[in-house]
Amino acid sequence: MRKCLIKIFIISIAITLMWIPVKTLSQETQLHWKNGDSLPGKLIDSKSGKIFWSSPYFLDDLIIDKKVLESIVFSEETEIASETFRVSTILGDVWIADIIGADENSIIFSSKRFGEFRVNRKVIYSLENREHTNLIFDGSQLKAWKPSDKNRPRFPNDTIITDWYPDRGGHPYTDESKANIFREIKWPTRFEIDLELASTTRPPGFVFALGKNLYEELRVETWVNELVVVQGTLFESLMKIDTDRRNFRLRLSYDQELGKLKVFDLNGNLLLELNNVKSPLQGSGPYIYNRGSDLTVKRLRIYRQPNENNKHQVDYSKARIHMMNGDIFYGKLYVENNKGYVFDTDGIHRDIDLKQIDRVVNPGRELIETEGVMALTYIDGSVVRGSVVKLTPDSVILQTSFVEEQLLCSLSGASLLRLESKTEMKTPGEDYDKMFFPYGSLRGRVLFGKDDLSNIRWQSDGMSVPVRLANDGSSRIERNSKSVSRLQSFDVKAFPHLLHLQNGEVIPCQVESYDGTAIHFRSPFISAKSIDSKHIKGIEFTRGKIHGRKENRNPITIAGGDKHRIILEDGRILEAMMRRGDDGNLHITVDGGEHKLDGNVIVIRGGFAGNDAVALKHGVERMFDPLEIQSEKLDEKLKRALTVPRFNRENPPNHILVANNGDLMRGKLLNYNGETILFESKLKKVTIPIDRVARVVDISLDNTDQSTKNGIDVENPDIKQNPILKKDGQDVDMAQSEVRFALIHNPILIFEPLEVKGEILQGRSPLYGNVSVPVKSIQYLHFGDKAKSFQSVFKEWFIRPATEPAYGEDR
Repeated sequence: MRKCLIKIFIISIAITLMWIPVKTLSQETQLHWKNGDSLPGKLIDSKSGKIFWSSPYFLDDLIIDKKVLESIVFSEETEIASETFRVSTILGDVWIADIIGADENSIIFSSKRFGEFRVNRKVIYSLENREHTNLIFDGSQLKAWKPSDKNRPRFPNDTIITDWYPDRGGHPYTDESKANIFREIKWPTRFEIDLELASTTRPPGFVFALGKNLYEELRVETWVNELVVVQGTLFESLMKIDTDRRNFRLRLSYDQELGKLKVFDLNGNLLLELNNVKSPLQGSGPYIYNRGSDLTVKRLRIYRQPNENNKHQVDYSKARIHMMNGDIFYGKLYVENNKGYVFDTDGIHRDIDLKQIDRVVNPGRELIETEGVMALTYIDGSVVRGSVVKLTPDSVILQTSFVEEQLLCSLSGASLLRLESKTEMKTPGEDYDKMFFPYGSLRGRVLFGKDDLSNIRWQSDGMSVPVRLANDGSSRIERNSKSVSRLQSFDVKAFPHLLHLQNGEVIPCQVESYDGTAIHFRSPFISAKSIDSKHIKGIEFTRGKIHGRKENRNPITIAGGDKHRIILEDGRILEAMMRRGDDGNLHITVDGGEHKLDGNVIVIRGGFAGNDAVALKHGVERMFDPLEIQSEKLDEKLKRALTVPRFNRENPPNHILVANNGDLMRGKLLNYNGETILFESKLKKVTIPIDRVARVVDISLDNTDQSTKNGIDVENPDIKQNPILKKDGQDVDMAQSEVRFALIHNPILIFEPLEVKGEILQGRSPLYGNVSVPVKSIQYLHFGDKAKSFQSVFKEWFIRPATEPAYGEDR
């Protein structure tokens, strides 16, 4: 019974840990290059065509030419606008604001983001109330399509949504052809549908129907180059589709009693009116089917239409104001002292409650496509375009086309700032180094300098000056193969052995002796002649298959085996599971969807902004190599050798000796004199010639590295401590300044880099003192947590207690 309670306790702890909230990459502000690189950090300033950027991965602020930059993607910890009206211009600008004034030629708006500003009436394309008393269903957010037992009863036709995912703004998105989404509602007698569907790569291909029975239900759908209305044998064209079109915004009005359908564009122009249209079937609702490559439901709002609306004979050619109660006023909206009114066609003054306005219609106005200009986008869909006058961490001053004065735009609630530079970047070649961190990656060049204590700097495309690398993050640099010499960095014959430390370091050396407390050796890279045995994990005397081990290139593995995280180009991360399918391909399961791995690109079907150009432009980079060996696989023979019999568990063995022929001996390494090994096994001491031994590995469980305490080297207190650097005039504590250097052909050393002399990087380790390595042999550099989180290739080599016999539950 006690064992069962212990198991239950452990499981409960594991479940609790799974629910601890973790701050993910999606909450970090990201700077994006045109070549696909991205860097988390904070905007400092912008002037003279330069962006000043601070990042936790660098000690210095980055100064970057705006010509090489594409955008800034802001944190998702955002503030949603609370004002009344959503306004759009003929150039595509969209904002949310209150109306505080309106005269013959202009309208004055007020919002927390932009302050007060005046806009010419001629540029306003649409104006609508964000809240509506007659709203039945708002499907603009994916979560609204999912049944909720708390809010409404389940309908029998409700299905689980599998191929649709929320984009950055929460809108339903899919890139699965034939994916469909449905929500059952009861249609009222008269209703209106405000619909906007969008695609990123081509004109949207879709079917929008009033129910799931596509033949009988009324539907709007795209054909090859035409938007049509279809029901049974009924077929009517709405419009021709241009190849450059990326979205459709329609308003459908339907009266079941009269069988009348009306279709309008965004600013109220009547596109089609049909009579004798069949009523929707009972138990139906909005149904959307994707016919194209990808589809986003930007807007889907269904309103109950007031009965009074049926009494009006509407003149769709005139400017008008629609009220929520169904009333329609022709003419312009005027606002004075926060009160609205209109002069109707008879010149009669009529007061209007601003809060009861449904929408203001200006027929005849057409949208004008604009590309290549700066665009500031907010999480709720607002977007303003123009040229940047000044950019600060909290705001951007724009010169827009709809406001004569400069517009001060708050960055609170912003999701994306697309920079206006039209300079195209060439596709980078292969002669660059690459820096990886949990929330992005950068291409550039790692520089080993001589004028700074850190001695290691980084320079990316567009950076005015190289910057010092910080060592308090978790980053990795992979040097380009052209910068790394393929020749051995040491004489293998002179140093034929490998010393594996508990922290994962691999030191080529000539082991000279071992006396039970320390190992004595010579190494081409370090000056120390001995290391305490508590730091030693294993000694390799004969080079075997483990020397083919690759450097661990996965900076974001969250667990062993098949669990990974995937980094998107815009900064977000996705939890992923990996397996090899029956077809031989690697398959990735992300957010419940399974997808193939194609080369170095994972084809992701969801979990990110599918209609976000930043995320789609460069796809997803594969940040791990599932074929790399993280530790030597344990075969059955080794597992048996690591299993301690019950009669020996009070005095378990310390080492496993592996012979050249693969035989294993469990016991204790007592001595090595350069020619023979003295090994104790089963209370017997045996002497073995070194030419018969492949390796000796420590398998004890109490080898925690205690070499340093509070930054002071216990064994070598005279070793020089880490220097203090300065940033912004303040001291920067570099107590964790050790960097992990992986050299070509096996060596892995963790030390603090101090200076470069010629082609040699010199440094100091708290374990073994002075270090010198050839710069051209350095293949990987790991900083911060990554430098010390590395594990030995023998990490699975530890003693395991034998399985206890099962006698049944305690009584």
